[in-house]
Amino acid sequence: MPRRRNGEIPLPEGWDVAQDFDGKVYFIDHNTRKTTWIDPRDRFTKPQSFADCIGNELPIGWEEAYDKHVGAYYINHMLQTTQLEDPRQEWRTIQENMLREYVKTAHDVLEVSNRKQLIINFFA
Repeated sequence: MPRRRNGEIPLPEGWDVAQDFDGKVYFIDHNTRKTTWIDPRDRFTKPQSFADCIGNELPIGWEEAYDKHVGAYYINHMLQTTQLEDPRQEWRTIQENMLREYVKTAHDVLEVSNRKQLIINFFA
C-alpha cells in the first residue's frame, strides 16, 4: 500500500519520498530508478498549464523559491531552469497580447463589414 502523509493522496505504486541534505523533498520512482523534484501526485492536484491556473497558482512543474540575496525566484523543474521573472506575469503578457490581437482583428472585420454595407446601401 502506498504511503500517506497527513491524509494526502497516496504516492503511486513504486514511488517513495525522501529529503536531500538541505531538507528539500524529492521523489524516487523505483520503477524507472529515477528521482524528481516533482511530486507525482501533482498531476491530480495542480493545474496542467498556465492557462488552467486560477489566481496566483503555478502549474505542475513550477515552484516559487526564495533566496536571501536575490529574493523570490522561480524554478521550472520540467526544463531544469530558474529565473527571476515571475512566469505568471509572462503568461499574463501573452494573454494580453492575444486579447489585443483578437480585438484588433474583430475591429478590422467589423470595419470591412460596415464598408460593404455602405457600398450596398449606396447602390440600392
